[in-house]
Amino acid sequence: MKLLLENWRKYSLLTEQQLLIEGRISDTKLKYPELAKNREELDGENILDVLIDADPSGNQKYLMGAARILFTAMKDAEKMGDGNKPFWGKAWPEDAPDDIYSPWGLAKNIASSLQKYHDIMPYIRDHDAPFKDINNIKTYTVLKSVTDTARRTKANQDLKKKVEEELKKAAKESTEFVAKTPYHLVVRPLSKEASCHWGMGTKWCISSTKSQNYFDQYTSEGAAFFFLLAKRKEIDPAYKKIAVVLDSEGEFEEYFDTEDNNISLQEFITAVSQAITGVPTGDEIASMEESEPYEVETIRKGLEPFKGQRGFDFDADDDINNVAALFRDTFLDSYIDELKEAARTSVEEAPAGTPDEAYEDALRERVFDYVDVTLSFPSETGADFVHWQSRLWIDVDSIIQDVEGWEVVMPMGRVVDDYTSAVEAALHNINIYVESVESDWGDQGSFHVTVDTGAGSLDAFESFLTDAEWTDRQFSGEFQESLIEQLEERGLIINPEKAAAEKAEKEEAARQKTRDAEYWPDREEKKKQLDLPLQENRIRLKIIKNR
Repeated sequence: MKLLLENWRKYSLLTEQQLLIEGRISDTKLKYPELAKNREELDGENILDVLIDADPSGNQKYLMGAARILFTAMKDAEKMGDGNKPFWGKAWPEDAPDDIYSPWGLAKNIASSLQKYHDIMPYIRDHDAPFKDINNIKTYTVLKSVTDTARRTKANQDLKKKVEEELKKAAKESTEFVAKTPYHLVVRPLSKEASCHWGMGTKWCISSTKSQNYFDQYTSEGAAFFFLLAKRKEIDPAYKKIAVVLDSEGEFEEYFDTEDNNISLQEFITAVSQAITGVPTGDEIASMEESEPYEVETIRKGLEPFKGQRGFDFDADDDINNVAALFRDTFLDSYIDELKEAARTSVEEAPAGTPDEAYEDALRERVFDYVDVTLSFPSETGADFVHWQSRLWIDVDSIIQDVEGWEVVMPMGRVVDDYTSAVEAALHNINIYVESVESDWGDQGSFHVTVDTGAGSLDAFESFLTDAEWTDRQFSGEFQESLIEQLEERGLIINPEKAAAEKAEKEEAARQKTRDAEYWPDREEKKKQLDLPLQENRIRLKIIKNR
């Protein structure tokens, strides 16, 4: 009997589904008889069947809307030009005139779009949300636009998800999992990415993604961070994540709640207690008056599971303040001591600060043609921070030789200061401002230029490298010309050909100011006339005079 009823139910459901489908097809045929008309040109078929056969929903829920889109497309096609006529065949004729269109082709295009529209439905949102109902789509252009927009939304979402997964993987790879207790996941982020991942949802400046992030700066200054991520959900939201700042010895130094409030040690203990018990057991209980409406039984019930652990125990009639105080002195103190020991061990094994390799990796990612960047690590220098420097090596003699036509006026050794000044001025003229320019006394034609120095976090080093890249490009493009200009200005080099041309130009300018130039504006013409025989010359002079 049970099986019979089950079969009848399935049959009934099947019948309802079939009736729904048939009803939708029938309604569409009645509304659009032109589309449902069987035509000889289509081998006895109709174009509405194209849409019916393409149904991706399984119940023809798109049919009426798709038919409307097709009907509108046909009417729009007929309005184009001087009035297009439908060509009902399936194959477009090779010698087709300009005034026809293909209803079959339109139906195929819409049918193809229906599957895409159906598949991308979950991503049709925002201002396109009304178009999740196909009956709100009037034209094929809108159908295609809605579908394309949704596909782009999906692609962007997929890309974002992929990036997030990659960042999550990278974050976990740069995380030390310090402890996994029944109450907390305790992690130590070793990178900015890890800090952002585990600090998500907080206002910590070391986990910021929308404003300046200070993780690298603080770690470079010797600070380490422990994140206490509470497993219990029913606690004060401010205590769900606690950031503990550790000094260089691994000692607990500061505490911050999720709102980035610097909380006291007692508040920290309260936060830990809530994460463990789910009830408030901090000092505020002991300070309450008898009349205060705190939930004694709730607290007692919350502490009950911890009886017999870490030296904690109480009787049913013990004062709740004493019970809470005992819990802090035994269970909580013991638990926090274990966290502190884990912190000290972590910092001892991996002192705070960005790994040297991170700086080296950042440097390897940059390409310099002229600028040389060097790093100095605390392990080498004994300093508190990583230091860096960018330098240029300038060989003046080589530059002069590379530029055709220039010669040195006097030996380098006699005018080192002038050459140094020329190098400095040449750099300034191309907007490269340096800390120092020093001559190599072993080779006075070579200059060691200290462009910039710095120290600190990885972020600061990245910024330094960006500046160094700009200096490198500027130097490679403009320095040579600028230096030649400065050396010439100081009379340190000369271009004989250029000097001769300039001398001739000056002499000609001076001659043009003489009386002779009034009669012979062109020096070459005067020379030619003077070389003529005397008689001819006389005639020429007479002619000039008569004029």
